Amino acid sequence: MKREDMVGVYRQLGEDAVNAAGEITYTNNERNSQIMYSPDGYVGVFSGPANRKKVSGSDNRTDLNCASVEERAAAAANLTCYGGHYELKDGSVFHHIEMALNPNLIGQTLIRRVHIDGADLTLSSVPDKDGNYRRIKWRRVPGK
Repeated sequence: MKREDMVGVYRQLGEDAVNAAGEITYTNNERNSQIMYSPDGYVGVFSGPANRKKVSGSDNRTDLNCASVEERAAAAANLTCYGGHYELKDGSVFHHIEMALNPNLIGQTLIRRVHIDGADLTLSSVPDKDGNYRRIKWRRVPGK
């Protein structure tokens, strides 16, 4: 697999938790998510629950600083945002995280197994000690 195979913008179709026997134990198809892979090796991810509730005082702002503490907490709940660079090797993509909503992720590397079928991209986590893993299905967005 080469970098140009990954380049593009993808929207999430759904995600599954899969056990060691290959059985799906959980499915979530209600996320509003996008992942972008640039030709020069950068990755950006935004993933949040579909239909997030709007917050007060934040119209035309890119931050949540005018929202109440409770609204900010609700807006950030179940949200994944990070960016950095990526590399491909041995059928996996390595996301080297340089910035993130969760500051504990900065400096870490997330490894995802990659499967591409036409416009569809599947990223799967490395199985845990019990053989369970998470699988996210994405579809490439046509260029504008």
